[in-house]
Amino acid sequence: MKTLHATEAYGGHHAEAAYGRWAPVYDLIFDLPFHPGRLASARAAAEAAGPGGEILVIGVGTGLELSLLPAEVAVTGIDISAPMLREARQRVERKGLAQVKALLVMDAEALQLGDATFDVALAPYVMSVVPNPSHALDEAWRILRPGGSLIVMNHFAAPGGLRAAVEHRLERAAAWLGWHPNFPYAAIGDWIAARSDARLVERRELPPFKLFTLLRIEKAG
Repeated sequence: MKTLHATEAYGGHHAEAAYGRWAPVYDLIFDLPFHPGRLASARAAAEAAGPGGEILVIGVGTGLELSLLPAEVAVTGIDISAPMLREARQRVERKGLAQVKALLVMDAEALQLGDATFDVALAPYVMSVVPNPSHALDEAWRILRPGGSLIVMNHFAAPGGLRAAVEHRLERAAAWLGWHPNFPYAAIGDWIAARSDARLVERRELPPFKLFTLLRIEKAG
């Protein structure tokens, strides 16, 4: 079975429906295995933004990243799933996360935000969810100020071996899962290579078992 791009198997309405189902149990299932990547990407975003910097979290979900971001930044989160955002709002209120300025229902491929309005765009585990990753990357890039950073945390398909075989089989359930287990790095790597104003400054594999990769992409100033 070939490696699928995120445009091939399902549209955004499937992801929205899937995450509506996941919302009540999302934290129980997806917190601990994904925590090392969330922590690393939150730290990278905070470092890139600096004190007083503005961070957009794309695909904020239930807000698991929010408490990992420091108090001295200003955070806006967007997600296509209203049920997930309800969980995020409850988290912000429960934990008193004053750095969170807004949580908005919004499509990552059509951000209703102005050009060059954020210092950092943080996209945790979202590029294998959206129907058109290149569109979401374009939108994230548009809202970044010159000199800003795009932080991507994602799973990428293995080139071979047992893990690749498992990912191929799981791909058949992509519409139900809400993401592509067999998501190729080229979906992002080719986008970076095509942009003269984009520079990949960090690529780091993370636990568990190097399943996830952090990318830090700088926008030319």
